[in-house]
Amino acid sequence: MPSSTLNRMILALAATAACVLSAPGLVHAEKSAPKAEVIRAPLELYDTNEDGYVSAEEAAQQKMPARTFESLDVDRDGRLNKDEFGKAPPMRLDEEVSK
Repeated sequence: MPSSTLNRMILALAATAACVLSAPGLVHAEKSAPKAEVIRAPLELYDTNEDGYVSAEEAAQQKMPARTFESLDVDRDGRLNKDEFGKAPPMRLDEEVSK
């Protein structure tokens, strides 16, 4: 496994752990049996060439719809910077997928 892929996986896990640890009240809260979990993907997961931006090609590789990419690319430069990417809608993980 290439080290850049491993680094992105580690960053994604660290971001997930940080979210869980920063909300301890939510960890023990009763669940209302939701069917899907909502998460926000870190920019590093999409930025496969590690240039600090997400190109249309990188977004497509991660299954981001072209319409979503175009709506987020506010400055129309063909890539998403950190601020633009931060406005991306959260992803939904179906319970069956996450098991």
